[in-house]
Amino acid sequence: MIKIFRKIRYQLMSENRTKKYLLYAIGEIILVVIGILIALQINNWNDNRKNKIDEQNFHHNVLIDLQKDEEKLKYYKHFHTKRIEYLDTLLTYVRNPKMIMGIEKFGKFVEPIFYTTNPTSYSTTFDSAKSSGAFNEFKQKDLLKELAQYYADFVLIENTFESLTRFVESQYEPFMYQLPENYMTAETGNLVINEENVDAFYQKIASVEDTRDISADYNVLLRAPKMENYIIGDLGRSFNILGKINSRLQAARRLVHKIELND
Repeated sequence: MIKIFRKIRYQLMSENRTKKYLLYAIGEIILVVIGILIALQINNWNDNRKNKIDEQNFHHNVLIDLQKDEEKLKYYKHFHTKRIEYLDTLLTYVRNPKMIMGIEKFGKFVEPIFYTTNPTSYSTTFDSAKSSGAFNEFKQKDLLKELAQYYADFVLIENTFESLTRFVESQYEPFMYQLPENYMTAETGNLVINEENVDAFYQKIASVEDTRDISADYNVLLRAPKMENYIIGDLGRSFNILGKINSRLQAARRLVHKIELND
């Protein structure tokens, strides 16, 4: 094609047909410009197509992360709902001295309070896309802002969980360690909620015979004012955590719904 154009150009020049040569030259320039514009348009179309696919893949993977988040939050909700129930039971016995709890029941209800949870957030997809600069090419900026806020708000969950853990470690454990733990049996951990199996631990403790003549007078701790203070403090923190969990669950479900609608 270039050879043909060159031949025509040389022919016009040799024949000294200046006007036709100029018209031809202008036409050639226009054709080149059109070719460049078409090439740019194709290139832009390919880039837009690639960006759209990348954004769709991002939405797909974020959706998976949010669904993992939702399942984890459901676990946290169950954990702290049961914790509140156990604390409520203990408070009932604390405030009703005529009610007899019994050492085995006492052990089953105080044991789960030793356990707390560490929050997990599945933000790998969002963090990777953000660090790679992919967000610059994505169209749905409002969704990105909502996702950014959602993941930034994870610190609220972290802080409330850590607050409860510190409270357990600094207040509950030292208080409970006043009582010999020979009341523990293989069934003591039946009410414990934990992501890992704890049965082997309680079976091991129960398998070691205690030949000491030490009685565990649980009523001393159960009736102590400090027990009531602790239970109320733990209840307050647990309800606070539950509120944060419910808010995050709602936010996760809104984002899932929005992504599914857009895709």
